[in-house]
Amino acid sequence: MAETHGPGGPLNPLDLLLKSQQAALRLTSEVLRTVRDTAVDAVTQPDELAKQVGELAGAVAGMATAVTGIAGATAQPLQDFIARQRELADTVHTLAEAQAELAGVVASLAERHAEAVAALEKVTAPIFAVVGTEPTPPKTRAARKTAAAKASRKD
Repeated sequence: MAETHGPGGPLNPLDLLLKSQQAALRLTSEVLRTVRDTAVDAVTQPDELAKQVGELAGAVAGMATAVTGIAGATAQPLQDFIARQRELADTVHTLAEAQAELAGVVASLAERHAEAVAALEKVTAPIFAVVGTEPTPPKTRAARKTAAAKASRKD
């Protein structure tokens, strides 16, 4: 099985993958050498053939272990990545809910403030009329729209 920890802590998944691939290549070379030697020895040394077939089976089993090591080296980091992405999605969803609640609070505050301003305008309108001044035009875009709508209703 491939190492999961090096001398300084966990191995980098890429390093683990490279080590597993190198082991698999070594085993493949051994298998090919054994197959070549088996073809030669099968005719001249039947006992050697049986021994080499056993070695070949061992090499194939070793290759299977290396392939399992590769799969393990790449699967766990991928699972961790997916889990972190799921956590991020949950966090973003929670943030969106909080922003929606905050938007509701701010909208309610804006409505109350608009009501307070309207009440203040009603209270101060007679005073301004007596003094002979005109209300100061608003400087915000929304207030200008409201003032323009009021002006068009008066006309």
